[in-house]
Amino acid sequence: MAIAVAVRDVAFHMRNVRTRMPFRYGVATLTSVPILHVTLTAELAAGGIATGYAADILPPKWFDKDPAKDYADNVDDLLFVARAAAEALCETGQQPGSVFALWRQVYDATLAAGDGRGLNHLTASHGCTLMERALIDAVGRGTQRSYHQLLRAAENPLGIDLSQIQPSLAGIDVADVVAATPSASIAVRHTVGLTDPIEDADIPAEDVLNDTLPQSLQAYIRAQGLTHFKVKIQGDADHDLERLRQIAALVDQDVEGAVISLDGNEQYTDLSTFESLLGRVESELPSFYEAITYIEQPLERSVALDPSQGDSIRGISEKKAMVVDESDGDLDTFRQAIDLGYRGVSTKNCKGVLKALANTALAQQRSRDGATLFLTAEDLMNLPVVPLQQDLTHIAALGLDHAERNGHHYVRGLDHLTPSECEACLSEHGDLYTRNTTGMSHLAVCNGRIDVTGLQVPGLGIGTDTVDTTSMIPLADWRFDSL
Repeated sequence: MAIAVAVRDVAFHMRNVRTRMPFRYGVATLTSVPILHVTLTAELAAGGIATGYAADILPPKWFDKDPAKDYADNVDDLLFVARAAAEALCETGQQPGSVFALWRQVYDATLAAGDGRGLNHLTASHGCTLMERALIDAVGRGTQRSYHQLLRAAENPLGIDLSQIQPSLAGIDVADVVAATPSASIAVRHTVGLTDPIEDADIPAEDVLNDTLPQSLQAYIRAQGLTHFKVKIQGDADHDLERLRQIAALVDQDVEGAVISLDGNEQYTDLSTFESLLGRVESELPSFYEAITYIEQPLERSVALDPSQGDSIRGISEKKAMVVDESDGDLDTFRQAIDLGYRGVSTKNCKGVLKALANTALAQQRSRDGATLFLTAEDLMNLPVVPLQQDLTHIAALGLDHAERNGHHYVRGLDHLTPSECEACLSEHGDLYTRNTTGMSHLAVCNGRIDVTGLQVPGLGIGTDTVDTTSMIPLADWRFDSL
């Protein structure tokens, strides 16, 4: 039986973070970013008050790549939908309901609010994804059950009805969709951004960080034993090929059994030029090509789901599976993508964990018909505490073996947290974080993997004392020019 919950309050706080090195992806270069934190107060119908958290960075030019909008506009839009979702949840949640029932109503209300502002659905739905995570966290904390336990419980405590997301999933229980046991460790698929140094020699003397963390891809491989990589390309075939050549030489030299994903970041309006690049990679860099397991959305979102692209998508997917990412703005996007020839879809908490559960069920269902369909875990520079740990907790529940991670690469350890938060991370999640000889705390990557067993705690993967909103800025007092 689903647990009924009423919502008593939703509060927002911001924390500004600066990167240790620029992160260039697609058309954006990120050097500073706010993390929006949600604190939700819920009352369980069976009795008791519970607090739930959720958080995400608010990045430029990912949710919305409209060239007429600047970074401040992107943040304004994301804050608008967060507030709209909170308002809808506080109104709907006055009467107790299951997490899923509340989510369904808030999702529709938030998309309607976004439509009124002219926002795409990837942006508009983000506000609702924050609310769903905070609700799940609150229910888990209030009932002393982990995320995986909530999903596997026979009584379906979250009230999830997958058929309301995809009608074809009628009769499928979410308990049968997730892994029987959560992943104990996850391989780090290291992001190679468009301006990241490949070798130590690529770093000009004035840009050497000397902050005790690796900086080049070469240094990361040697320090952390990496075997999985996500390589971004920019749509300039000659430039991309030369960069891939350098990466391939390093991987061939230092890595055994490499696993690679190639990220097009919407840099193409048609696939002919991308197919040409892929053909050159196959002929000139055969071992690198062989290591590519899938390709993440090279097509710009306005054409990525255009039926006219179907033949090209199917043709490429026969060689290397194509995955839809930025175009995944609606609940039925993956179904559309499958019909066009895509083989996979990304899971990111910012796109919704309930949608990801439905996409997992759909991949399993359609794979039984002969196709090989899958979900991939991709990153949005998830940072400790809340964004990173909730994302890893969800990935572990799905049973995935590897995930793109880059927050620990572009941001210096846990330096953006307060000393008390750092200590709490080390004491409550000592398998996930470590402190080096200089006293800096950071993500613990050993033999290319991170240990996520300690995230099986009540709620959505966050320890009791690891979130300090008193050290953050109330959203009402935050200004964009403070970044």
